[in-house]
Order: sequence, then structure tokens, then C-alpha cells
Amino acid sequence: LQLEDELYFGLDEVGTVMWRLLTSHSTLRSAFEELVTEFDVAPERLRVDLEDLVTELLDRGLLELDSGS
Repeated sequence: LQLEDELYFGLDEVGTVMWRLLTSHSTLRSAFEELVTEFDVAPERLRVDLEDLVTELLDRGLLELDSGS
């Protein structure tokens, strides 16, 4: 839920797993590496999907990156 715009952003099952790993890992790379082991998908496809999700979350103000890590 984005309170400023009152925007509700829903995630499907895969998006929910991506969110859980993004918020529990210290780097995008480590989240990606765990996702590769969890899903039967080509790594490049997974990378694109993860980058698309991160970009959308950043654009909507629902995720912030820590450039120091």
C-alpha cells in the first residue's frame, strides 16, 4: 500500500516470493541467486522479470535501494 497516493499494489505468487527475497537479502544479486534455485525458469528470463518488478516498485515509491550495500 502506497499511502501518499493511496495505491494498492498486488503481487501474484511469484511476485510475492520475489518481494520476500528482495526484502530479506542484502543485495539484488543474492535475491536473484536464490530465486534461480526456487523456480524452473531460464535465468535470463528470471533476471528480466525481477528487474521489471524492482523498477516498477522503485517508480511507485514502494521500494528503496540502499546504494551503500
